[in-house]
Amino acid sequence: VSWMLVVFMVGCSSGPQRVAAPRIDPQRAASQAMEMYDVDHDGKLNEAELAKCPGVLISLPKYDTNHDKMVDAEEFANRLTELLRNRTGATQLGCNITYDGRPLGDAKVVFEPEPYLGSEIQAAEGVTTNIGQAPVGMPADKQPAALKSMKLIQYGTFKVRITHPTINLPAKYNTETTLGYETIPGEPFVTFALASK
Repeated sequence: VSWMLVVFMVGCSSGPQRVAAPRIDPQRAASQAMEMYDVDHDGKLNEAELAKCPGVLISLPKYDTNHDKMVDAEEFANRLTELLRNRTGATQLGCNITYDGRPLGDAKVVFEPEPYLGSEIQAAEGVTTNIGQAPVGMPADKQPAALKSMKLIQYGTFKVRITHPTINLPAKYNTETTLGYETIPGEPFVTFALASK
């Protein structure tokens, strides 16, 4: 299966086939993230604290511009500004999931937006086929009528939770997830390699 990247931008046109870009204040979002995750109140998020925000942790080099292996509020806000600078409304994303090296079919994958992004960012989800692939999308009722048949995800930072109807996947993939994702412009795929041990 090949995935085609489709990006919907906010522009001058008021045509129906556009997903509005979410309104996110990077400074405010950064402040909220610090309040949520800065356990030791030193004004920086270290790798242990970022374990609660895996989407940022896996993208740490993009946040940590001074290379001290921590993220302060300014770095956080700067990264969000960069991520959202094109005012992209939504994009397509294909998810590939393997388990112990084999494609995992019938897995439900949920991309849960980090709370500091605000209420306009929707969760997106999908169910894998027998070859372990799934397009993920937010609720159809949150999309313009002309796009309801498409699977779209908004730009942002997400916790990822993966469950299966018959396989008891480790908690680190769902209830205590260590999986994260942050939108990468021009990258319409993400792969999660799960293991039983």
